Amino acid sequence: MLCLTCHRVRPALDRADYTAERALLIVSRGLCTCSTPTPAERARPADDRKPAGAPK
Repeated sequence: MLCLTCHRVRPALDRADYTAERALLIVSRGLCTCSTPTPAERARPADDRKPAGAPK
């Protein structure tokens, strides 16, 4: 349930995953905002990539 990178709660994949325990963890730790890069982003050199949330 927790992201191994940021140690926050990963988004639920299914409606059944939304539980009281998950809600408490989201309130206490926050929601994960890490994202996996798309195949096109993985193919570009690292210096061409912009950090998440950077203006375009």
